[in-house]
Amino acid sequence: MKRNIKLLTLALLSAWDKITAPPGATILANELGGLFEHGRETLQIDPSSTLPVSGKYLIYKRGSSPYYASPADGVNLPLGVSPDAPYQTGDFLGIERFGAAFGMQLGFSAGAVTIDDLVYSAANGLVGDLNTAGHGTFWVVGRATKTVGAASLEITYIPCFPYQVTQ
Repeated sequence: MKRNIKLLTLALLSAWDKITAPPGATILANELGGLFEHGRETLQIDPSSTLPVSGKYLIYKRGSSPYYASPADGVNLPLGVSPDAPYQTGDFLGIERFGAAFGMQLGFSAGAVTIDDLVYSAANGLVGDLNTAGHGTFWVVGRATKTVGAASLEITYIPCFPYQVTQ
């Protein structure tokens, strides 16, 4: 009897997948549903963030809950870059996670950056050049593929899994 109930349950679950999911899709638990292909995670802007956010292509960190993100502060683990610029509380944004998203990333410089130098997550979601950063602890997020001479300029870089460096 127990075996028949178990087989019936498996058959119903299999049928349920076919009814509720589009062809080729997999039903996941809620905790796994926020991360999509190409390393993009959907999060909500943290209500404690200053809004509207200053621009697109900023680096974000985890906010006050696991489902919130706010612009990186240069101290906490950076999650990734967002091509979105949240305008008001409750806005959703896509975060292209470091180490999971493919290709180069676009960002804005915190100061001058030299091509091929390591870059780190600076305050306000900006990208800084590790060679000119001075002393401290920094989260490295990639390597620059472009040289820029001042702050607030577009910079491209090859991202990596974030890791800390103390110099």
